[in-house]
Amino acid sequence: MGELLAGNLGLAGLAVPDDFDDDPPAALLAALADRTGVDLARIQGMTLAGWRPWLLDTVEAPDTQAAFDAYVRAYSVLLAPRTGGAGQVARYQTWRGPWRPRHRHDRTCPVCAALPDRGRTLLGRLPLMVGCGEHGCRLQDTVTVQLEMAVHGRPPAPVAVPEPLATLDRYTHQALLSGRVNLPGRDVHAGVWFRLLRTLVHELSLAPGTMGRREGRTLELVWQSSGHPVRAGLRLWQPYEHLPWGTQETMLHAAAVPLQLATDGRIAARGVLGAAIQPAPWRQVYAGDPPSRYRAVWLDAAAAAQTMLDHARTDRASARQVLAVLTKGRPHRAVHEREIAFLQRNSVPAGFLPDADELDLSFPVDLREGTGQPGAEAARR
Repeated sequence: MGELLAGNLGLAGLAVPDDFDDDPPAALLAALADRTGVDLARIQGMTLAGWRPWLLDTVEAPDTQAAFDAYVRAYSVLLAPRTGGAGQVARYQTWRGPWRPRHRHDRTCPVCAALPDRGRTLLGRLPLMVGCGEHGCRLQDTVTVQLEMAVHGRPPAPVAVPEPLATLDRYTHQALLSGRVNLPGRDVHAGVWFRLLRTLVHELSLAPGTMGRREGRTLELVWQSSGHPVRAGLRLWQPYEHLPWGTQETMLHAAAVPLQLATDGRIAARGVLGAAIQPAPWRQVYAGDPPSRYRAVWLDAAAAAQTMLDHARTDRASARQVLAVLTKGRPHRAVHEREIAFLQRNSVPAGFLPDADELDLSFPVDLREGTGQPGAEAARR
């Protein structure tokens, strides 16, 4: 590592961090961007620190209980507010924050591993997804995949992720790619989705007997529908990040079940964020009056206007009457000139309408409408 930093990147004397994936020094990221030509923002996105505040609040050691309450227990999904149990994470001093596992594991997509110039995804080290969001197949142990590639020249056969877990992975993948998630109830920001999912996993880790009857029945129905034991077999509560990967996968599968149950109307998500995972209830909206009624009125008015214009084209008195209707309540020369021009454009003979001399007699000291200036003829005088 020292030779890489000093000889290849010109960073002699730079302290080697324990884990480059967490929060590498800014000088290291700048050197990598300079030597590789890869955009600095993209390199930052290859680290956990680059995903603040979407995925996690901090990469430093958090104030455990305060950080847990702010990220996991500030809201609720399935359970009514303030019924989600205490979740005393303070006694787990090694808790590093949400989504950062205590037991290190590294998984990769077998399809991605066979593609040239494709690296390993950072998410393969986090208990956030079961499958590859791009190919929909299960992430497998990285060492196993690499051995298969070395011995047989090909990766292991991909294994599809079943529903509804595949839908949950698609939501997470969508959050990572676009920054938003299209949930059944409404669209949410990626930061809201990660906290919603972590809150949901926490609620499913609680014992149904420690809460109200209604909330307890909801949790029991979710676990029964998932086909797994209640709380994934946990006897003593501990944070999700401290569970082995097999139990974490079961928890993610259980978290996918209520999304389907809420969509089907079999459960009601009573939490603050519960409305996002279930379709909005149907509401009666006034459909408006039948369009035929207004269409008939409009057609009658259009026909009457056309009849008036037809008479004005052949009869001087009718033309004067139409002009009087158009200028009614607006005794200004500018208005009369505008409407006379309109009638002339619609084939009403100029001889049927007032000329300049007649308008001069009608408006000897006229003020043009809205201008406060004398009329043209008055100005000439």
